[in-house]
Amino acid sequence: MPQVGLGQGENPFPGLRPFGLEQHHLFFGRDQQVRALHQRLDRNRFLAVLGPSGSGKSSLIRAGLVPALHNDAGDGWRVAACRPGDAPLDNLVESCCSACGAPERAAEMAASLRAGTGLAEAAQSLGVSSANRLLLIVDQFEEVFRFGRDAADASFFVDTLLDASRQQQAPIYMVLTMRADFLGACTVFEGLPEAINNGQYLIPRMARDEMRAAIEEPVRVAGASIDGVLVERLLAVR
Repeated sequence: MPQVGLGQGENPFPGLRPFGLEQHHLFFGRDQQVRALHQRLDRNRFLAVLGPSGSGKSSLIRAGLVPALHNDAGDGWRVAACRPGDAPLDNLVESCCSACGAPERAAEMAASLRAGTGLAEAAQSLGVSSANRLLLIVDQFEEVFRFGRDAADASFFVDTLLDASRQQQAPIYMVLTMRADFLGACTVFEGLPEAINNGQYLIPRMARDEMRAAIEEPVRVAGASIDGVLVERLLAVR
């Protein structure tokens, strides 16, 4: 993806919001982590990105991994991102259909899944293929545990994801982000602990030079400069 500048008066730091794909040109300091995730996704179709709240899980996926995949394969990826919310299966289906350019088919696909069609088969009916792979991003996966929804609904959602991740010939990959303190809760879903054990990535703490890049480089992209003393003060309290 090409580097782009900022509009007049635009802030190069999103604040408490996670970085999105549209801010990938402002996302610095995580190159090593992005490479590690990319390599793991090549080996394992199911990744669980774990870390404490505020550790940058969502930003790492949306502004780091996704642009890296596009750089490698161009338009060969369809990216469907959702949060479980109060209707996990419906949210997943809507994101898949939108990513594949068929939002009008969401109700049809949801009904098909509930009738027993696998997610891999349903995705292929949307045009997902080896030339058009599908990346499913389930952000804040811990919402599956925190909302007071029907346990059967949550189990069906998790089973749907796990079944698709086991279809090694299907061009479907998935990445979950989850707060690490919810890791123990995963044992309530059969097969989920094993999948997480095989595809776990715990976000490491950023090194000093990585933090420096995260502070200085967005300012440079904005065409401005930052005082070196201020940078050192920020690094001292990280």
